[in-house]
Amino acid sequence: MFYLKLALTNLKKNQRAYAPFILSMIFLVNVNVIMQILLKNDGMNSLPGADSAKSLFGFGSIVILIFTTIFSLYTNSFLLKQRKKELGLYNILGMGKRELGKILFIETILVSSFSIVVGLFTGIIFSKLSFLILKKMTGFGEGFTYSLNVMSLGYVVVFFIGIFLLLYVINMIQLKLVNPIELLKGTQIGEKEPKVKWLTGISGIVCIGAGYYMSVTIESPLKAISLFFIAILLVIFGTYALFMASSIMILKWLKRRKKYYYQPTHFIAISNMMYRMKQNAVGLASISILSTMVLVTLSTTGSLFFGMDNVIKNRNPYDMSLMVPQDKVKEVETLFKSGAKKYDVRLKEVDHADLSDGLMVIKDNNNYKLLSKDTKNLNDFSKAESLNFMTEDAYNRLEKTNLKLSDDEIALYSMNGKFEGNSASFGNKPFKIKQIIDNITFIPRVSGISNMLFVVVSNQNVMEDTLKALAPNDYTNYSEMSPTVYANVSGDSNKQLVYAKEMKSQLKAMGMTDSFSSAAIDREELQAFTGGFLFLGMILGLSFTLATGLIIYYKQISEGMQDEHRYDIMQKVGMSHQEVKQSIRGQIIMVFFFPIILATLHLAFAFPLMSNLLMLFGLSDKVLFMIICIIMVVIFLLIYLVMYAQTSKVYYRLVERKVV
Repeated sequence: MFYLKLALTNLKKNQRAYAPFILSMIFLVNVNVIMQILLKNDGMNSLPGADSAKSLFGFGSIVILIFTTIFSLYTNSFLLKQRKKELGLYNILGMGKRELGKILFIETILVSSFSIVVGLFTGIIFSKLSFLILKKMTGFGEGFTYSLNVMSLGYVVVFFIGIFLLLYVINMIQLKLVNPIELLKGTQIGEKEPKVKWLTGISGIVCIGAGYYMSVTIESPLKAISLFFIAILLVIFGTYALFMASSIMILKWLKRRKKYYYQPTHFIAISNMMYRMKQNAVGLASISILSTMVLVTLSTTGSLFFGMDNVIKNRNPYDMSLMVPQDKVKEVETLFKSGAKKYDVRLKEVDHADLSDGLMVIKDNNNYKLLSKDTKNLNDFSKAESLNFMTEDAYNRLEKTNLKLSDDEIALYSMNGKFEGNSASFGNKPFKIKQIIDNITFIPRVSGISNMLFVVVSNQNVMEDTLKALAPNDYTNYSEMSPTVYANVSGDSNKQLVYAKEMKSQLKAMGMTDSFSSAAIDREELQAFTGGFLFLGMILGLSFTLATGLIIYYKQISEGMQDEHRYDIMQKVGMSHQEVKQSIRGQIIMVFFFPIILATLHLAFAFPLMSNLLMLFGLSDKVLFMIICIIMVVIFLLIYLVMYAQTSKVYYRLVERKVV
């Protein structure tokens, strides 16, 4: 009973440090409850693209679990540092480390029980709200119903019991490793004035420069995949190294400027930051990295959600299309026409394009060679282009023109890149380019991962000979013509969706849905994916923002406790209260605005890399992505200013007894 009363008294007296810790743990329980309820929802299996939706939220739940563990360890280390003086005093007064362990154990039980119970209760409430938001964002139908899975709640409870046990074990290990004098000094243990670590600073600049260089020089989305995580790790390491080295270098440079340094406000600010710069550097670098993660996460997920029309256009040049055998063209066209009348959809056009099957080729001095199906070279994939052949008769019919070609001449259309030269070879079969086609009306221009080439030859025999030159060993796999039947429609979007699904169903009965593509069906599935992706981005962004705010808060408390007696001393030697307040204001502004500036710089240099990655999802609208990035920077800056203002009040309150 004695230990219980003592533990309750300790929690009450240390509420300034414990309150944000408990609130953050409740928030983390909330987030995990929401993710688990959504992931284990029975209606998830009946959704369009159920597998991708479950994979997306499964990935999100793993990220949240990892984030929860790391952030819990960080907040616990701050708590222990703030409690060391109190625990040391108990130890000096005769309480052994075993008794201190009992107090910590009871405190852990009280805090964990309160956090888990309140977190579960509020998590269930907010999960219902999150469910409604997700349903609205994704367009999930009536099958996606809210259900409370007891197993998912039990999973969260077990996970957080494990987290709190881990924190208790770490605290006990720390308690056994330090002596009573160190405990009694607690947070008063400062740091010696650090030396400039030139090697660390240079390595930081090199790492950030290398990460930036990778981002701005990558031209292929496929290369962006392999270099993405490497660039991230380089920038993260470089940021920590840069803060630890350059901050000290800048402060020492300011200190050498006598006219600047020997002013009351500058003297205190620079001296205080120099005194604890190692601790400052790690905290500030963490704030910068977390801010960057918030900006990148919300910018990319927001761009995919609001750029859905651009993605659909790039995936579906036509409202409906599929490749069919030559003898089925008229039958499929008739099916599209009759279906449009039945489902009250206006058919703007229906036709077919006689194209060869697409080949992936690599260009080498205007000579195109077939990309081997067995190749695993990512560099070759990044350079590959899609190649289709068609005869001049098929081209003239669709374009309503009168192009005339000889057997050694071609007309060439490069969709996403300008073709240079007046000749081209395919498998060493040479052709003269009679005409560079600027636009083909029956093939809408879309942006893709690779360039698309359309080559018009004089007749079918020339096409077959060219295909043999390109693929001499497996010519039969490419020689058969597979016309693309396409249709463009207009009318009510719901009717278009019903029409497209019915066409897909009938084509499936005919055994011809392998290449079927529908903008309406894709829109339904894509809305579910992008909506879920944005929802996940909001959850992660909110979590990273909370982490940023708490790091700032803990930093203010820790430094306020250390600075309280320093400002008292400075006033005793002649500094006015106003000068002290100005020094405090200048120090806070200098410390907390550099991370957000660097985070914005990281986002700016990450823009090319992220643009390439978004191309893999089908988003080619870089202007939209830039607008979303700017909006996110402005919104986060406003949130950051609020966090800065609120946490600064904590710092002022800690020293206001001396600054009146």
